Amino acid sequence: MEITSNVSSSHGKLVADLLSDSSSDLFFVSPFLTGDFEALFNEVDFSKINSIVLVTTLKKNDQDQITKPKSLKSFYKLIKSNCPNAKVKVHIDNSLHGKIYIFRENDSQKAIVTSANLTQNGFYNNNEWGLLIDDKEAIEQLENEVLECIDYPDVTESIVDRLLMFSEQYQRDNPEWAKVVTPDSDIMENVYNQGANNNDNPRYWLKPIGVSEDPIYKEDRRDFSDLHQDLAFSKKGVGAIRAGDIIITTAVGCGCLLSYFQITGSPKEATHEEKQQNPWKERWPWHIEGRSLSTEYGACWWEYDLDRKVLLERFLEQNPDEIVTQAGARSLGTLNFGSDKVEITKGFAEFLISEIRKFD
Repeated sequence: MEITSNVSSSHGKLVADLLSDSSSDLFFVSPFLTGDFEALFNEVDFSKINSIVLVTTLKKNDQDQITKPKSLKSFYKLIKSNCPNAKVKVHIDNSLHGKIYIFRENDSQKAIVTSANLTQNGFYNNNEWGLLIDDKEAIEQLENEVLECIDYPDVTESIVDRLLMFSEQYQRDNPEWAKVVTPDSDIMENVYNQGANNNDNPRYWLKPIGVSEDPIYKEDRRDFSDLHQDLAFSKKGVGAIRAGDIIITTAVGCGCLLSYFQITGSPKEATHEEKQQNPWKERWPWHIEGRSLSTEYGACWWEYDLDRKVLLERFLEQNPDEIVTQAGARSLGTLNFGSDKVEITKGFAEFLISEIRKFD
């Protein structure tokens, strides 16, 4: 254990040194964030980063909701430009006050527990002190306790984009916003729960995941447990899917159910740069974000063998007079001919969801 400070050195230099020391997994906790991550980390090498978790605040009825979206967008921009393949998670804890920076490489781990926020002043200018520790059990306890206090898990870039849109509109509507201590709306709550709050009559969809050139089989054991996932669609777009709708996913290859989601965002088309980085997005350029309602099942779906064809037969046996698609069909043949989605009836959807919930 050693003392860290901005008096004898700086937290910014220490963080840069630890990042360059083969750190591959980061866990940063700070209530205040810089508005320009590129400037704060302009001399830091992120190329070895595999994953990064950021925990911060976005307080209700607070100017935090006006300024923080810009900071979070800057954070995502930094990661996309410096380590585009890294797995990124942003969580919100509105009771957060502590500052922790954890660095891991295989079995080695170090943590800075400090007064320094993730800002230019916190890293370089203010008189800040902390401790650098390498006790594995203590560091794991710190991380677990932080994660136990999360209010809004997995705030994706898509959610941040919508937060930014609301904050910019608020500033246009309230040019004196900087003098106002308490904005009269809870942007985070409205955006994060957009789908659940704004759609009282959801539509239900069955969507295949994977393609014939890259099928999904049970022995692959692919993980579909992320809370938020981007669902990709062909050049035709997402069609009538909207926030609040329910999408049940099924594997191209083995035909098993993978998970089910509530749509939380709006459709977006991949940019030219994104298509260059990921050539498959030329074929599947549209995406929309969904929040998983079956994360536990999605983590081990292959154990349960919920084959959609078998489930379809069972549903029709139990409900001989029912249809399964909104078009009036009693089959899912359209998926066999390359469709990237099919709208199904509420009755059939609830049957499939009830099967997933048995194991979630």
